Amino acid sequence: MTAEPKLHVGDVVVRLGDRLIVDGASLDLAAGKLTMLIGPNGAGKTTLMRALAGLVPAEGRIDIGGRPLAALTPRDRARRIAYLPQGHVFHWPMPVAAVVALGRYPYGDAFSPVTDADRRAVAKALAATGTEGFASRAVTTLSGGERARVALARALACEAPILLADEPTVSLDPRHQLVVMELLARAAHNGGAVLAIVHDLAMAARFADRIVIMDRGRLIADGAPRDVLTAERIAAVFGVEALMVDDATGRHPVLLRPI
Repeated sequence: MTAEPKLHVGDVVVRLGDRLIVDGASLDLAAGKLTMLIGPNGAGKTTLMRALAGLVPAEGRIDIGGRPLAALTPRDRARRIAYLPQGHVFHWPMPVAAVVALGRYPYGDAFSPVTDADRRAVAKALAATGTEGFASRAVTTLSGGERARVALARALACEAPILLADEPTVSLDPRHQLVVMELLARAAHNGGAVLAIVHDLAMAARFADRIVIMDRGRLIADGAPRDVLTAERIAAVFGVEALMVDDATGRHPVLLRPI
């Protein structure tokens, strides 16, 4: 018997003003899988992810664990979905540890005492992202890549069963891109349902259990990386000539030139 998906999306439509941004998106996110959402700029990826997080109005059906997203209170929703937006903007010079602790907000409020579970979750998230070394520093003093890891740590500290990450490797150097991808894969393979938007096709091919391609508001391909990422589809969707290369870790696209 197939387990019920943690997140079910059925015929979701999002309009911003008079513009149709997401056109009938349907997918299921299951525990244990790292799903990567890819597509050209303007395809509607971020808008779809924001709809799944309940941040923009959407038509259609979005269920979490069999319950409609709209029926959940904001606190219940935040306990079930950790959302990592793109940008990693921090306006206040808070210590890094305090920023990461904000991920525990769904479990209490401003007047709740810090629990042992909170401390363990924050320490685990700091260690996982390699940010414990500057836990006491003001987040505004960090580099862009360091801030990106702090933002991911905050999302991980929530310990939600669903993690939505919008371009989590942006501004990271190559080593930390790999670190973040490994973290997302580990979060999924430890039982989470993880959806990440990425632009690096080779990184998607290397780490994803499943790739979903979005173009012009519609989901046009969904499956294993080897099946979804073909030279023909990369040319049609991204306008790029690609060479597919096989090695010990799978099949990866090498981008050659625009077409």
